[in-house]
Amino acid sequence: MALDSFTDVKNAALRRAYEEDDGTSDWDADATDAMVEIWRELWQAYPWQDLVSDPPGAFVTTDDRTTLTLTIAAAGTAVAGTLSATVAESLVGFKIKPSGVQWAARITAHTAATDAITLDAAPVAITAGTACVIFKDEYTLASDLGVFVDGLWREDGLFIPLRSEEELKMTYPGAPPAGDPAMFCRLTRRKIRFSHYPTSVKRLEYPYCYEPADPSGATTLVIGAHLRPVYLHGVLAEILNMKLDKRAGEERKRFEQGIEKAVVYESRRRTGLGQIARRMRAPAYGS
Repeated sequence: MALDSFTDVKNAALRRAYEEDDGTSDWDADATDAMVEIWRELWQAYPWQDLVSDPPGAFVTTDDRTTLTLTIAAAGTAVAGTLSATVAESLVGFKIKPSGVQWAARITAHTAATDAITLDAAPVAITAGTACVIFKDEYTLASDLGVFVDGLWREDGLFIPLRSEEELKMTYPGAPPAGDPAMFCRLTRRKIRFSHYPTSVKRLEYPYCYEPADPSGATTLVIGAHLRPVYLHGVLAEILNMKLDKRAGEERKRFEQGIEKAVVYESRRRTGLGQIARRMRAPAYGS
């Protein structure tokens, strides 16, 4: 059996657990649960090359606005602000920094083509006519974003590395400065923040491994063929464990060893077998 699909792996696991594979087994539903559980464990184990998104993700930054002025009548949370002119697009998700202060506030409400905005919090009132800059330093990326392959690549070749949120905030405390980002961090699974806010529209590309959906039916699994027997051993181990079968430990061991071997193969996939300078080519696994 090729073990190409969810159905193939499930049926093989049931047979090896001495169960019927025609849907009549008392363990059929439990086997499906095991399939999902081990699937999620497997794709989290390593950034498998088969899960690299093709094409990579891409987005464009937003230019900052420096021609408007701001009024905030009173300090507080969820405060009302007034711009000196209407803005055609919605500014929700942008931030605004009044001149002469160290803080920037998030714009939490704004109707396109109006001048009224709501800010998350402002520590002081802002006098009418105060200059301000409206910018966007946070962006939401692909819905299936798992892990970044490296970082962000700008259209001019600039590389922006991924750093922890803690490092970014300690290196660039307070409101972000303007300019080319020196780093970025992840705020949530999909949202990122730059160390500097962009002052022009730029295209950025980000190679990433996506989070695959749970498999089902006869559709070919998205993982490589070398990982499918590993998947089988993990599923079988879980089924045998539920049945209190003493073979569970051995199958779990084969599952974990299979992941280790697959990681070695993945490394070779990415770097090849060539020799550079004094770097020696790795021998075949097990030799």
